[in-house]
Amino acid sequence: MQSKKILVLSILTLYLGLLSNLIAAEDLREGLRYWKITNSLQQSAHILEVDPKRLEITAAHANDVAQGRETVASIAKRHHAIAAINGGFFKGGEMTDGLPAGILKIQGQWYGIAYRPRGAIGWSTQIQSVLMDRVQTKTNVYLNHKKFPIYSVNQPGVLNKAVLYTDAYGKIAPSPPNAQDIVIQNNRIIYSGAGGNTPIPKGGYVYSIGPKAIIPNHPVDIGNSATVNIEVIPQASKEQYLGWQMVDNIIGGSPLLISRGKIVFDNTNQRGYSTFIDDRHARTAVGILKNGHWLFVVVEQNPFNENSGMTIPELASLMEELGSDYALNLDGGSSSTLYIDQSVVNRPKGEEDEGYSFAALRSVSDAILILPK
Repeated sequence: MQSKKILVLSILTLYLGLLSNLIAAEDLREGLRYWKITNSLQQSAHILEVDPKRLEITAAHANDVAQGRETVASIAKRHHAIAAINGGFFKGGEMTDGLPAGILKIQGQWYGIAYRPRGAIGWSTQIQSVLMDRVQTKTNVYLNHKKFPIYSVNQPGVLNKAVLYTDAYGKIAPSPPNAQDIVIQNNRIIYSGAGGNTPIPKGGYVYSIGPKAIIPNHPVDIGNSATVNIEVIPQASKEQYLGWQMVDNIIGGSPLLISRGKIVFDNTNQRGYSTFIDDRHARTAVGILKNGHWLFVVVEQNPFNENSGMTIPELASLMEELGSDYALNLDGGSSSTLYIDQSVVNRPKGEEDEGYSFAALRSVSDAILILPK
C-alpha cells in the first residue's frame, strides 16, 4: 500500500511539474505576489502568495450575519480588501441558505461548529502563528452550574434537541414556538420562556430547548449563572490545544491536503465521497509555506476541456510542489473565486444549480480577506 502511494505521488508530481505555460510572478505590492500556471493538460491554477507580516489576513461572512450569501467580490469591496478568496462549505435551502456546513469562527464570533473531525485553519489577525489540523468541537452550556447539551449552533430548531444561537446568527432566533428559550447575556440568564422569534442580545446567546428534547432535570431561573463553552479539539497535534482555543478565526475545509510537509492520504474522516475526491472540479485551497507566507490557490474548470479542474490527489500534489508545509481544501466548484485589485482573476465555473451562466459569480457564505496593515 505504501509503495502504491509513493508511485501515485511520483506520477502526480511529474505530471503537475510539466508546466507548459507559466505566467511570470508579479509583485502586486509589498507582501503580495501573483502568478498563474498551466500544465501539459491545460489545467490552470491561479496562485497568490501573501506575507502576513506585511498584510493583514482576516475573514468575513456574507452580509456579516450567519444566514445568507454574497459574492466574494462584494464581500471584499465592503471591507476594502486588496484580495480575497472564498472560504468554507455552506448549506443551501430557504431556512439554511449560507449557514456553515462545519466549523466557522470569524473575528471571535461563532457561526458554526465541527460536527465531525475535519480539516480547519485557525489564526488570529494580530498574531503571526497559524494552525491547521483536523478538529472536532465539544459544545455545552452550563446553566446554574449544571451542564446542558448543545446539538447544533445557528441551525434551524429541532423538536427533540437543544440548539444554541449566537449573535452572529442575527437579531432573532428561529426556534420552534413551543420550545423553551433561555436567553444568556453577561454570563447570566436574562429570560426564560416560550420560543419562537426570540431576540438574540448583542454579545449573548439564545439556548433553545425543543419540546421533545431530553435534558437534565435541573431548575434554572432568571439571574442564574450561565456559561457557553465551545471547545476546539485538534486531532493530530494535541500540543496545539490551547492555541486553538485562542484563535480569532477558524474556517473549516475538507480534506486536509498537506500536514507537516507530507501529503495526507487518509480522508476517511473527512468529506470523502468518491466523486468529490476523484473527479476533476474547480478547486480552492489555502496553504502555509515554511517561511510563514500564505498561499491562496484557485484551480479553474473549463466545461469544454474534460481534463480541466483537478482531483483531490492532484490538488494535494500541486500544493506540495508549491512548497506548502500545510494545506487545506476549501469549498470549490462554482464557489471557487480569487479576487485581486477590484476584479476576479479566475474564470468562475458558474452557478449551475441555480441556472446561472458559465461566467456568473456564485454567492458564497464567507471569504478570507487580505487587507492593508
